[in-house]
Amino acid sequence: FKRAIQGDSSPAGEKVTDRKKIVAILHQLKADHELLSVTVPGCKDKSNTAILGTKEKQGHFYLDELNSRPAHEAFLTGRKARIDCRLQGMELSFVAHMLKAHTANGIALYELAIPNTVIRLQRRDSFRLRLNPGMVVPVSLAHFEGETVSGEAMDLSAGGVGLFLHTRNIPSRGQILHSLSLSMPRSRPLKADVEVRFAKLEQAHHMLRIGGRFVNLNPRQERQIAQFLAEQQRKLRRH
Repeated sequence: FKRAIQGDSSPAGEKVTDRKKIVAILHQLKADHELLSVTVPGCKDKSNTAILGTKEKQGHFYLDELNSRPAHEAFLTGRKARIDCRLQGMELSFVAHMLKAHTANGIALYELAIPNTVIRLQRRDSFRLRLNPGMVVPVSLAHFEGETVSGEAMDLSAGGVGLFLHTRNIPSRGQILHSLSLSMPRSRPLKADVEVRFAKLEQAHHMLRIGGRFVNLNPRQERQIAQFLAEQQRKLRRH
């Protein structure tokens, strides 16, 4: 699937209309557990969701329930939404049309038509390291909604970080998480401010998933992250 989503992109973005490539993008979004930002016309609330599965022959894919009740209700009524997300250094966006809505165990499931067009735009030039279970980078946040929380990083790049935190408090998009501490192996803990780009409660793990970008890193912090990523890249090449 990864080869199918590679290609040149212009500053204005590239239109992907090949159905096989679009299906490959949907499969990769699910495989990478990427969160999608959903905007429903007529609703000011931004929502997050994730792809649960794709059925190419039937021409549809499935989304998990939106984490905003007003957006959920607006989606059921208007049956149309704009989806924005990131995948392997690219920003993606497309319009989704609902075919059906299902409910299982009190949780909604949306069946949507595979989009005809996906817009992709290359934004991130830095290497993104997805952390495997054998590489633990503990994180902690001393002042988050009045509590101290801990967790782990799930991916890391020079520009941002993905987190799992042991909390059920959900920050808003654009909120700054001050002095997030990351404990990278063989390195002193790094404390940095992170702007929340998306946040979603993972019900199965009872944890909060956050994707964010670093804010105002100083040169020392940038070098520390770059050295850690370079070391991991060398290890990946050796294997």
